[in-house]
Amino acid sequence: MTAFAAAEDGRTIKEWESEDYMRRDIGPTGRFTNGHTSADALTVRDASGREIDYEWAGISKGTWESIKDEGKVQKIFADNGFDVNDKMDFIPMLTGTITVRNGVPEGGAVLTFGLKDIGLNSEDVKPGDTVYMMQETAPGSGVWEVFAAEIGMNYDIAVNVPRNGALVLVKVMSNGDVITLDKTTNTVIDRKPADNTTKTPGGQTSTSNTASAGTSPKTGEF
Repeated sequence: MTAFAAAEDGRTIKEWESEDYMRRDIGPTGRFTNGHTSADALTVRDASGREIDYEWAGISKGTWESIKDEGKVQKIFADNGFDVNDKMDFIPMLTGTITVRNGVPEGGAVLTFGLKDIGLNSEDVKPGDTVYMMQETAPGSGVWEVFAAEIGMNYDIAVNVPRNGALVLVKVMSNGDVITLDKTTNTVIDRKPADNTTKTPGGQTSTSNTASAGTSPKTGEF
């Protein structure tokens, strides 16, 4: 198993409780080029496929505190309309904060992660598995939206997010197997953030348009 494998004590996944672990940029660590994650680890494009500039950082202390035990994470999934129970394990595989420098464009930002390039392998996940990207709706809000994505044959996933903000990639396991959650309701967390502005290098502020972006609970299609 990689460094992202879970340390378990009964049902509780202890990684969530460790500030050092959760805030250390799980995944792209050591794969930065000019302040960016490597192109193989993460590529960001607009809805038309044009590659766009971004910055990557760790999550804040306030963000971590909103998910610092597995019970809080389970509730976030339930609030997003997923059918969950106490026999499921929610395991963090990547954390970080994405900032599209000129704001998230209309239609959203499509994030493509190469999972092998962030240290995951066939012992962690495999093509066809469903994983889940949590995104905080506004800094420190404690409110998260959950997007499902299916792992491709090249061990990559693509998720269309409507805002800048903190991200946590999660796999859900039961009885030692990665599982796909049923979506029991059409509940959707309010996607409009309180403030989705970002500072350009020159100090000007640009505001992104909030996209009605999402994925299907099974396939991650848009």
